[in-house]
Amino acid sequence: MTSWPKTAPLRTALLAGEEIVGLARDTLPPDVLCEAENAAQLLASRGRKRRVGCAYMVRRLEPFARNTTRPLFYLAVELRGLPYRTRDCIRYSGDYVDMLAKELAFEHVGQAARRRSLGTNARMLETKAPALAPLPGLIRRFADCLYTPAKHDFELPEGRSHRFTSREVVLSVYISVELGDRILKVSPQARAAAKADDWYVMGGRWGSGTRVEYAGP
Repeated sequence: MTSWPKTAPLRTALLAGEEIVGLARDTLPPDVLCEAENAAQLLASRGRKRRVGCAYMVRRLEPFARNTTRPLFYLAVELRGLPYRTRDCIRYSGDYVDMLAKELAFEHVGQAARRRSLGTNARMLETKAPALAPLPGLIRRFADCLYTPAKHDFELPEGRSHRFTSREVVLSVYISVELGDRILKVSPQARAAAKADDWYVMGGRWGSGTRVEYAGP
C-alpha cells in the first residue's frame, strides 16, 4: 500500500482557481458537477478513501477510453498517483480534447487546423463556426486555464508546492470528458479519429514542440 507523506499536496488538495471552478459550473450538468466534487473529496483523503476516489475516476473514463484508448488510457494510469503528478493528469486530459478539437476544426476551417494549438482552433471556431456555440468558447476557456498552463506555466501559485491541485485535476478530467462527448456528437471527423486511434501521436514525436501531432490517415 502506498503511504503518502504529510506534505502540501494533501493540505491544498481541495483548492481550485476561480476560473477553473467557473468553467466546471458552466460546462457540467449540476449532478455531474456534484459527482466531480465528491470524487475530489475522496482523493483528498488517505488510505482506502483515496483508493476509492482513484477507482471512481478510472470508472468515469472507462466508457470513453473504450473508443479512444489514448490519451485516456495514459490518464487513467496517472490518476492513481493523485494528489501528486497533477500536471501530467491535466496534460493528458487536455490531449484528449485537443485531438478531437483538431478534427472538429478541420471540418470548419481546413487542413491547417490539425497543426494548430487547442486555443487557436477554439478561437477560430468561435469566429468561423458560430453555430457551434457555446462549445468553442468552453474549449477556449479549457485551453486558457488548464491545458496551456499545464504545458507551459511552471510558476507556483502562492501557498502551493504543485502548480495544480488534486481538485483541479478532477475538474479537468470531468470537463474534458464532457467537452469530448460534445465534440463527438457534432463531428464525424472526431468520431473517425477516435475510432481509428492512430491518427495522432500523443506527446509529440522526438524533438517536436507539440504534444498532439497529426500522423495520418
